[in-house]
Amino acid sequence: MLGTKIGFDLGTTSIIANVDGKGIKINEPSVIAYDTFEEKVIAIGTEAYKMLGKNPDSVTVIQPIRDGNIFDYESLEQMMCYFIQKICGNQIFKPSVIACVPSKTNDIDKKTVTDLIISAGAARACVIEEPLAAALGAGISMKEPEGCLIVDIGGGTTDIAVITRGCVAVSDSVEIAGNTFDDDICRFARRERDTIIGTVTAEKVKKQVGAAKFLDAELAVRAVGKDYISKLPKSIELTSTDVFLCIREHLEKIVDSIKLLLSRTQPELVADIIRNGMIITGGGAMIRGIDEYFQNKFGFNVRCAEKPAHCVANGLGVLLDDIRVLEENGYVFRSYADIT
Repeated sequence: MLGTKIGFDLGTTSIIANVDGKGIKINEPSVIAYDTFEEKVIAIGTEAYKMLGKNPDSVTVIQPIRDGNIFDYESLEQMMCYFIQKICGNQIFKPSVIACVPSKTNDIDKKTVTDLIISAGAARACVIEEPLAAALGAGISMKEPEGCLIVDIGGGTTDIAVITRGCVAVSDSVEIAGNTFDDDICRFARRERDTIIGTVTAEKVKKQVGAAKFLDAELAVRAVGKDYISKLPKSIELTSTDVFLCIREHLEKIVDSIKLLLSRTQPELVADIIRNGMIITGGGAMIRGIDEYFQNKFGFNVRCAEKPAHCVANGLGVLLDDIRVLEENGYVFRSYADIT
C-alpha cells in the first residue's frame, strides 16, 4: 500500500497519532485557537492549550470534541489537516488513516468522521471503536476466541465493551470520564472551601493526588483559585481523600453501566470474563486504586493496562501492521471517490 499509514486516537482531551513503523509521533491536546476578529487559526494543540481559560477577547479557544461527540467539524478538520501535514510533510502519496471513535457512535456519524479525515488530506480512511483498539493495545489478540471486558476511561467518555476474536460483541459508552471528575473537583472546592478553581487546575489536582480509595498515606496538593465571596485570590489544600469523596458518585455510575452491559452479554462470554477479568485503559486508569475499587465491586480480577493512556494508540499500531485484518472483520475503508 502506497503512502504513510497513520492511526489517530481522536480523544476529547488529546489527539494521539501512531505512525506505522515509527510509533507515536503526535500527542497533543485537542484544542485549537482562532483570532476572533480575523477568524484565522493562530495555534493548534499544545500552544492552544496554554491559552485555555486565559484567552483574551481577541482569541477564541475551541475544543472540537466534547464528551466524545464532535462539537465543531470545521475546527476538527483543520486540526486533522495540520497533524497529517506535520507527519507526512510533502510526500507525494496521501496517507491511509484509521481513526477511533466512542463505541456508541452511529453509522452516520462514523461516515461523517471518515469523510472529514479524507477532506483533511487522507487517501483512504476507516473508523473503528475505541474499545477494540484499547484491547489490542492492552495485549489482547485479534484471533483470541475468548471474551475480554475492556473499560476505557478517557477524557469525555467511558467506553465499555466485550471483545472477542477481534470484534466488539456488545458495547456501551457513557459520558462520565476524566472531564467529569475535573468538574466534580471544581464543585467540591466551591461547595466545601468557598473557592472557585478552573478545570485546568482541577485536572492537575486529579493527576497529582487523585484516588479511588482511602490511601494509607494521604496525599495533598495546593490549588490556587479565587474566593467565592470576595473574588480575591485564594489558595487551598486538596487531598486524595477529598478527590475520592467527590468523584465516588460518578465511579458508582460507571459500575452501574458495566453491570448493565454484563446483563446483555451472552453467558459464555460472561464466563470468560469471570475467568480472564477486566482490563482498565485510558487516562482514568492512572487514578490510584481504581483497579481495587472495581475489583471490590465485581469480585473478579481487574488490572490496569501498561501505559493505559496510550493503549488506544498502541492498538492502532497493531492494526497498521496488518490493515487487512480490519477488512476481514467487516470494516470498510472509504476514499475520496466515495465522498464525491
